[in-house]
Amino acid sequence: MVRDTLTRRNFLRASLLSSAGAAAALPSSAEKAEAAGRFSPQPPEKARLRLEVVRTLANPVIGPNNPDTHDIPGGFETGNTLKFTIDGRTEYHMIMTTMETTRAAKWTHLRMEHWVSADGLEWRRGRILHRPQVDPETGLWTMTSSQFPYFDRARDRWVIYYNFNALNGVRNWTLPCLLKMVEARNKGLGGINGEFNFPGAEVARSGYAHPTDADSSSLSTPFRAANGRWMAFLGGGPKPLNPQSGRWWVSLVSAPGPQGPFRYEPSYSPVPVMEPIGYVENPLPMKLRGPRTGREYWAIMFDYLRPEVKEGKNSTVGFSFSYDGLSWPKEHGQIVDINAGLRPGEAGWWRVVRTPHQLIHEGEGTYTCFFTGLYRDAFFAVGKMSVNLVEEVNS
Repeated sequence: MVRDTLTRRNFLRASLLSSAGAAAALPSSAEKAEAAGRFSPQPPEKARLRLEVVRTLANPVIGPNNPDTHDIPGGFETGNTLKFTIDGRTEYHMIMTTMETTRAAKWTHLRMEHWVSADGLEWRRGRILHRPQVDPETGLWTMTSSQFPYFDRARDRWVIYYNFNALNGVRNWTLPCLLKMVEARNKGLGGINGEFNFPGAEVARSGYAHPTDADSSSLSTPFRAANGRWMAFLGGGPKPLNPQSGRWWVSLVSAPGPQGPFRYEPSYSPVPVMEPIGYVENPLPMKLRGPRTGREYWAIMFDYLRPEVKEGKNSTVGFSFSYDGLSWPKEHGQIVDINAGLRPGEAGWWRVVRTPHQLIHEGEGTYTCFFTGLYRDAFFAVGKMSVNLVEEVNS
């Protein structure tokens, strides 16, 4: 049985029983070629991608001993990390949910924060982007979560896709959410270090991006599929979307461009991703280049919830790939065990692994993946693993 105090999954499951993150944020060469109509996405027919865990740090890179966590005793949850260069300085930038409260009340005071690191090991808080607060006009209690940053090159501006709760009083985060996009006040890559124009615009409206009776919870960063269409993953649960979806489901939605509005696509609702279906949350899209063929694939990292929901513990995350960004066959899904990167005699710091971030290419075929998990004293910490991308090509 799942422990009641562990995760939001348990809170949502209890609520259900009682009531019945791009393409990488910076476009790759393949995306630029797609825009010019030059990119052919078809790799060798039997080519496959998989991840091989190389190293997982036995201790968190952001834990309760970091001085900047003194006012977030619940720690960290959903978000994403990107690595890029501003004015000659290359750093990791993490946009995350943080929790001002803990244990049974941990979902009542959710922040959005920006954290920065030069090496991925030593982290500091850059800025608090949004605090939980009473809206002065409506009197509603407002919070944010599931925030995923994206640099819109066409407009030279950072945006963040996130979910927004406006509740009748201080209480736990709940579903459905409003799915919004907020823009940086300042243009350019450096705009990520400044303020954002909250609350932003709703870009995946109920009744247009998903049925009005769907428990929507997140919208990924957008990406261009092989046919040139802009797509994003919309997720929800634990109430099923339809009889085929399972409880924690994702769909593909389409839009004219990164600013939306995103539209429901019946033929991509749901997207299976894994077998058994119904345990996928927060897919983070990106482009990966096959190390053997040099071809580029669409890929996702995601929360694989089944062990957490069924057993109350988890050391795994999910990975999958697509040849065109539209078809995500169940057989492409991979369960990645973070424990595989521990050295002999080491014990991992996590009790329950939660949310993986997208892969960050570090050169020579090695990628970094940050992730969150339940640590100790109800604090959700941030960990780090390194993986190799393996491309298998059968003749």
